[in-house]
Amino acid sequence: MKDALHHLISSLKEMSHYQEVDYDRIAKEIGESHLQQRLERQLNLYERQSGWLRKKGRACYRKFILLGLTCTGLLGRAKRQARNPVWVEQEWFFKNLPGAFDGYRILQLTDFHFDFIPELPGIIKEMLAEKSFDLCVLTGDFRGETTGPYEESLADLRNTRDGLGEKVYAVLGNHDNVELMLTMPELNVNLLMNQVVEIERKGEKIQLAGIDDPHYYMTHHFEFLKPDENIFTVLLAHSPECWRESDLAGVDFQMSGHTHGGQICLPGGIPVIAHLDGCPREMIRGRWRAGSLQGYTSRGVGSSSLDLRLNCKPEVTLHTLRRMKK
Repeated sequence: MKDALHHLISSLKEMSHYQEVDYDRIAKEIGESHLQQRLERQLNLYERQSGWLRKKGRACYRKFILLGLTCTGLLGRAKRQARNPVWVEQEWFFKNLPGAFDGYRILQLTDFHFDFIPELPGIIKEMLAEKSFDLCVLTGDFRGETTGPYEESLADLRNTRDGLGEKVYAVLGNHDNVELMLTMPELNVNLLMNQVVEIERKGEKIQLAGIDDPHYYMTHHFEFLKPDENIFTVLLAHSPECWRESDLAGVDFQMSGHTHGGQICLPGGIPVIAHLDGCPREMIRGRWRAGSLQGYTSRGVGSSSLDLRLNCKPEVTLHTLRRMKK
């Protein structure tokens, strides 16, 4: 490994939860350059989050939200909303979808942030107990906090995994440190880090692509994906912020999350904060379109910073692909 990468790894291993990580294995899977970029941003995040002013700011923000909801009598409602995801069904029509995939059902879950709602695995498993689907995809943010220990989030994902079906594909989000990828195979979750796989059904194929986080880490790229109008391509991207690149790369359908739909919204579901850069407002949640690209931004199944939601229910989404009649 390069000296700069060795130095980054040495710095991380000063923290107890990174001491046993096999970084050589990660480098072999995603490349030294990708790993170095990820770890540089990761250490930068640690430095920012560990500052007294930053910690004080986060604590004040959370207290301010709690105080506001308490004073308005909405705290109980916000806690209940965060623990009651709704089932959302979306139907999508494409001219180039292979006939064998007409009616193909993809279950999307995103933005778990397990740290904040410990009972979330049970809520998800109960919700999915009677549901059927062909494929499950997870579009990132398994962790709640962005720094510190992460084993608890992996344990919660393990407790959720049984209800997600035989085949599960995932990407990492801006809350997810790269070390999480080492445990994904043990959970029978196929992590896509700027990679593409073929999904076959009745002798026909589509492509399922997944990119690394395009919001904070910005370690995503599309060089692995060659535009081909004859191949139907589904993309997993944590945030919709890569929409221009996706369209240029010939992606047909993109599934994202990250925004939580605003999480704490004004009446009518109007988001106050969405944490999006360079995206049209309609990409904050729900269906959207950019050129030939069709996309969906899920409100997510969990909650971040606080176990609260207001005027913005969490969701579990079933996408049904349809072949458009000529």
